[in-house]
Amino acid sequence: MATPAERFRREIPRLFLPGAVYTFVGAGGKSTAMRSVASLLADTGLKARMATTTRVGVEEFSGCPVRFVQGHSDVLRALDQEDPILLLAGGLLAGQGKYAGIDPLLIDALPPRADTVLLVEGDGSRRLPMKVPRALEPVIPSSSHAVLAFMGASAFDEPVDERHCYNHEGALALLGKTGSFFEPEEIAALAAHQDGCRKGVLPGMGFLVLVNQGDLEDKQETAREALRLMKTRHGIDGVLASFQEGELYEGTD
Repeated sequence: MATPAERFRREIPRLFLPGAVYTFVGAGGKSTAMRSVASLLADTGLKARMATTTRVGVEEFSGCPVRFVQGHSDVLRALDQEDPILLLAGGLLAGQGKYAGIDPLLIDALPPRADTVLLVEGDGSRRLPMKVPRALEPVIPSSSHAVLAFMGASAFDEPVDERHCYNHEGALALLGKTGSFFEPEEIAALAAHQDGCRKGVLPGMGFLVLVNQGDLEDKQETAREALRLMKTRHGIDGVLASFQEGELYEGTD
C-alpha cells in the first residue's frame, strides 16, 4: 500500500492538466499549496506559473523567482522563459510586504500552452484557516479550468469566530446561526453554498474542495465526515491532504 507521501506525489499532479488555468480560493494554506503544486508539476517536466488577482505576501514566496508584468506582452515573455517555476505579479507594494496582483483579463487573454500550467490565487484570508468571501471576492479568471477551494483543518471543531475564520460574520449568516462550530454539517454547507466556497464558480468550471492541514490527527475524523457529506449531499469531490508535509490521506473522487 502506498504511503501518504507516495500518494501525494502521484495523485496531486494528476489534478492539473497542461495548458490549463486553476484558481485557488479559500483559506488554510493556499500559497503553500501553490508552491507545492508548482514544484510537483516542475518535477514532471511542465512549467508552472503562479499568479494572483489580489495580493500575496512577499515572504510567502521567498526564494521563488518573480517577474513583474503590466501587459499582455510581459506575460507572454514570462511564459516563454525557461524557468520551471515563476511567480507573476503586478509589482511590489511599498511598505506592505506584498506583491500586487495582475488583471484577470490578462490571464483570460493567454493562449493555452501545452507545456505550462497556470496557478492563480484568487483571494486572501489573512492566514486564517477558514473563510467566507466578502462582496468583491474572489477574483476568478473566467478562463479557469477549475476552482480549488481550500479549508484548513485546524479550524474544525472550533468556534466560528474571528480567530478561526476570515469574515466569520458572513459564515454565521450563511449558516443561519448566531453562534456555531466548524462541525461536519457546517463545513459541508459552506463548501456547497453559492456565496461560500462556490462563489464566483462559473458554469463549466470544475470545482474541488481541498482540506489542508490533514496531518492534524485530532481533526481527521471531522474532516473525513465533512468530505463524506460534501459528496453524498452535494456531489462535491474533495481531498484531505497536508501540503506542508506533502501527504495525501483521502479523496472522494
